[in-house]
Formats: sequence, C-alpha cells, structure tokens
Amino acid sequence: MHGESWKKLFRTAFACALVLGNAAVFVVAQSSQTPPSYPSHLPYRFKNAVWWSDDELRSLLKKRVPGLGDEVATTTAAEGRIRDALKALLKEKGVIAEIQSEEPSLAQINSHPQSPAGMKLPPSLPPAVLFSILKPDVFVDKVQVKADNPEAEGIVTEHVSGWSNKLFNGNLDFYSKSILEEQLARKGYLDAKVGLEHGAVHKDGEHYLVDVIVQVTAGPKYHVSMITANGGPLLQGRDLSQFMKAKAGDPAGDAPFGTLGAQIRALYEHMGYEDVQISDGQELDRSNATVSYHLSVVPGPVYHLRTLSVRKLDPNQESKVREMLGMKEGDVYDGDAVNRLYRAVKKELVLAGLGFGFSPRKDSAAGVLDLELNFYKEGGEATVTVQ
Repeated sequence: MHGESWKKLFRTAFACALVLGNAAVFVVAQSSQTPPSYPSHLPYRFKNAVWWSDDELRSLLKKRVPGLGDEVATTTAAEGRIRDALKALLKEKGVIAEIQSEEPSLAQINSHPQSPAGMKLPPSLPPAVLFSILKPDVFVDKVQVKADNPEAEGIVTEHVSGWSNKLFNGNLDFYSKSILEEQLARKGYLDAKVGLEHGAVHKDGEHYLVDVIVQVTAGPKYHVSMITANGGPLLQGRDLSQFMKAKAGDPAGDAPFGTLGAQIRALYEHMGYEDVQISDGQELDRSNATVSYHLSVVPGPVYHLRTLSVRKLDPNQESKVREMLGMKEGDVYDGDAVNRLYRAVKKELVLAGLGFGFSPRKDSAAGVLDLELNFYKEGGEATVTVQ
C-alpha cells in the first residue's frame, strides 16, 4: 500500500469498527464443564454499619459469635448469628435495626473478566456475604475532600458532588476509590492514592446522617516524555503520530493513543489477522515525573475462509446472503464482513423479517476459519458461539 491508499483503508476499517457497536451481536460462551458448587464459606462485608470502623466491628462480632473468623459459613444459621450480634450491638447504641444478609450469585463467584488488549479493567473485590441495615436509613451528609494540591482537590470534588443526601453504601468504597484514582490519572496524577472514611454518625428525625471524608494524595503531575507506535507489518515505517491524542510534553492522561489502537485492530481484522494483539504499555520515570508510551502489534497468522455454511434459507435467499457477505471459500477472512452483513440484511427485501447468528470456528494451526450463518425469524432465539 502506498500514499493515500493505506490511509483510506485504515480509515475505512476504523469506520466499520465504530459501527460495530450498533450491531446486535451477543456472544454466548459454551462449556461442557460441570457447574461448580456454591462455596461453603465466604468473606463478609458491611454496607452501612457506620457506628464503627470496619476493624472495630469485626473485632466486636468475633467476641460475640463463637468461632467467627474472616469468613462466614453460607448457611441461614451462621449468617443469622452475625445478624443477631449486629442487632444487639446497635441496640446498645439505642438503634433498633432491621438487618439483611445477602449472598453473591454463583455467576458473580465464577466470573473472571478478561481485559481486551489495550484496555484496562478496574480491580474487583472478591465475592462476599453483604450485611446491610435496612432500617433505619443511613444517608450521606457532607462530603469533605482533603488533597495535597488544589487541582487534585478540584478534580475529586467535582466527582463527589452528587454523593450528599444519597444512601450510604460503604461496600462501594473500594470501587469509589478506584474511580477517583482513575479520574486523577486522566489528569496526569499517575501515582494518586485515595482513601475514604466516614465521620461520626448523627440522627436526623427517623434516619441517620454521616459525613464522608475523602483523603487524596495526588503526588506529582506527570508529563509525556515520548510516545511511539509500531503499527506492525501492515503499517511498516508509517508515521502514526497524526492519529495519537498525546504528544511529547503534554500532561500524561487519558487514552494517550486516542483511537489509534481501535483503528489498527480494525485494519488487521479486515485483512485476515483475527488473532491480532495490540499492547500500549507505559514506563514511568518517577524521579522526573515523566512517562513514555509505546504501542506495538503482534499480528498473528492470516486466516482464510475454509468453509461457509448458510442455514435455513431458500436457494434465492442463500445466494443473496453469499453475495452480500462478500467472501467466498479460499478468500482472506474479513473480520468485519459479518458486521456489514447484519446491516445489509435489514435493508434487503428478500430477507425481510429475518435475523441470524453466526459460529466462526478457527483452526489456528492451518490458518483457516469455518463460518456458519444460522438464519431465523426475528423474535426467535439466536446465539453466537466463538470457539
């Protein structure tokens, strides 16, 4: 590819990738493994027991509940003992409470989110039995932000302004801290740490109020020392800086490569590289408060379409689908062809009222892919399986 031709293909592939979000594609993971049994013991957490710190409450409960450790048996009796002990502790403070214990679903326990290349998922808490005070209600009163510099204080204050007058939920502290640290990192504070604690609880009519204190250690504000991208074999030697969001000297922050990773992925999948991996690592120089970014591509093999099966259509409809798909056996597999087909089917009269699911099956060793399209009447069942 030369001159404007590679840029045109690059932008065309990216445009297709953007429309992917509008395609009704649902991936259903299939497994022959026996579903695991529910755990006999789980950690436990507290949602709104604001009369104590977490450590204080756990210490008090362990003194009242014989044999209680850092986990609770997932039985009605075991959870009931903790609820009863918590009610008794609250009664000593003059609070008559209704308390609920809630166990996580099996799906929560066995979910292991995977981060696509170039994307980062926030950390997650392990599943736990959650103890909540249903009555009386506990609301957030004032939110105080204490930071080591004015800019960081302003960033955090903006994002916590809506917390007041909402029901207190200390179970979300872990996620709230992660979100606030992410907001600070987007403004260049890559080492920022956030701590949350609550103040003394006070009664207001039939409910209780508690202040929330947000402690922020922002640290230095980082700047970009270098940002580079190696686009792999399809973009060998190309200057990709025009597609990047950041440049040297800018404050470090959110998505320094902008949409470049998505554009490169779309291009490679369009050209048959179904296993392409894209990484966008960073290196911190803490002594100078700078960061360098580098994006790289591991393309993997080029896949060809070995077989194409179109199910549950008459010959005329099947012929039309094959024509609209734009791929035939032996062609390089175009990763966006199925997404284009979804849009085209909606406009084709001979396919009115029909939808489809698809099942791509890869043979990585041979570099080939078998594609099956299963059509159905709209409103029926459809699945997509990926193997």
